[in-house]
Amino acid sequence: MYENQVTKRQAAIGATIIGLIIFAVFFRLTAVVKIPANTVGVKVSAFNGVQEKTLQTGYHLKVPFADKVYKLPTSVQTKTMEAITTQTKDGQWLNTNIDVKYKVNKAEAMTVFTNYTDLENVSNSVVAPAVQRAIESVTGEYDIYEVLGSKRTEVYGKIDQKLKERFAADNLEFVSFTITDQDAGDEIEKAIKDESVKQKQVDSAKQDQEKVKIEAETKKIQAQADADAEVIKAQGQAKANAELNNSISDNLIRMKEAEARLEHGWVEVITQGDVITNQE
Repeated sequence: MYENQVTKRQAAIGATIIGLIIFAVFFRLTAVVKIPANTVGVKVSAFNGVQEKTLQTGYHLKVPFADKVYKLPTSVQTKTMEAITTQTKDGQWLNTNIDVKYKVNKAEAMTVFTNYTDLENVSNSVVAPAVQRAIESVTGEYDIYEVLGSKRTEVYGKIDQKLKERFAADNLEFVSFTITDQDAGDEIEKAIKDESVKQKQVDSAKQDQEKVKIEAETKKIQAQADADAEVIKAQGQAKANAELNNSISDNLIRMKEAEARLEHGWVEVITQGDVITNQE
């Protein structure tokens, strides 16, 4: 009998433990939600509707079967679009492939959710039309040779600015875009390539002319420097000669004559410093 009671007690304890485990698992699956990094959660209650505040990274409680939490990533997303067809100012058709990077403005995530619910709708309803309109608007201001050649940087800058403005209007942060390919047809591309070769030849000729000009200027400066150096040298020599002549006085001449007579006999000293002796 005692053994039966022990067995029943153990069975009860085991059942309780199993029940607690089941409850814990059930609670974890239905009452706790995890919001991963670079994501916000939006809780929608069956009783109160959409909550005003978003759920940040971490674990959060919710009412089982009554609350539903939608997760909206705020990390950088990439939208790839191919063969966007636009027309340039001179009536040429252009196909563009582009990658656009953007992300949901974290502070406005609730508004984005309210308007679009998820990123797929954001991509299709906001990003794609914005990119299409931006490229159409900008390429329509230039001819095909400017878009693909001489003013490409300017065109890209305007597309960048328009995407920033359009995305901001829908609470998205524009990050960057990359045009991976543009196709205007073989004939146009050949003409652009030929024009590019001609421009490179012109640039090369200009560089050669500039090089010759610089070399000539350098030679001119060097010649002037050499001439100036010769003038300075001549002036220095003339000054030295003048100082030497000024240093020869009558007293110095007579002293030299006297010294020479003592050593050589009769002498005559001329101003150039030569000594003429007359020895007996």
